[in-house]
Amino acid sequence: MKCGDPTRRDGGHGDRLELVAGERPFDLSATEWLVGQGVRYLNTDDDEGKIAYQRAVEILLGRPDTVETITQLVRRVSREDAPLRWSLLYVLGDVADPTAGEFLVRLSIERLAERDDQQGCEGPRDAELLVHTMAVEALQRIATRHPQAAEHLLRIVSERPARPILIEAVKAARDLGMGEKLRDLLPQDDHWMLGIRRAQVEEIRAEPQRQDGPERGFTPPKRPPHFTAPQAGCCCPPPDTENYHG
Repeated sequence: MKCGDPTRRDGGHGDRLELVAGERPFDLSATEWLVGQGVRYLNTDDDEGKIAYQRAVEILLGRPDTVETITQLVRRVSREDAPLRWSLLYVLGDVADPTAGEFLVRLSIERLAERDDQQGCEGPRDAELLVHTMAVEALQRIATRHPQAAEHLLRIVSERPARPILIEAVKAARDLGMGEKLRDLLPQDDHWMLGIRRAQVEEIRAEPQRQDGPERGFTPPKRPPHFTAPQAGCCCPPPDTENYHG
């Protein structure tokens, strides 16, 4: 499989995932074929593709083997194929019921690969972070349709996964109205996660040459004061922050 940016879903997304001739990962059953159509149209950026994706979702929602089929596909796909695993989890979030909860919890709390600064800006850990984050998001979307599934998010929080995944689980559970339970689960030092606000891209777009960062207090939590904004640079963190991510 070939794929562009796995985080891109619609409008303005130039890269896309496409099947390579000779590869037939979705041919073992009719449900697998439908999942393949969902993955194909998920990664298109035109109105026709959006409609086709929604139609695939509608059909998958009515099939009794949908959850088992997608979870088995995720297990079969190589861990190195993060874009395909990400796409399968995205589809799972749209079509699954609470029976997918245990699978998504286990995936979310799996130990991430060790960071290897010799691999440059992106390595296996970064790809796994994308996949694990999508597992949390998929669980949140399932819980919006089946509220009982929200308890699985609390389990992720209680398992204390890597910090980026923990933060995503906290945000997801909070948005589902579980703030008080989260407050009881989290140690006091992590209560700041409850205050993270989701914002539209337009709200946080940086103005060129802006100089008022320190005055506005744009220092991420638990960062030394000289960090006045999140870092977009690559590779090695400074020595005083190398243990920041758990």
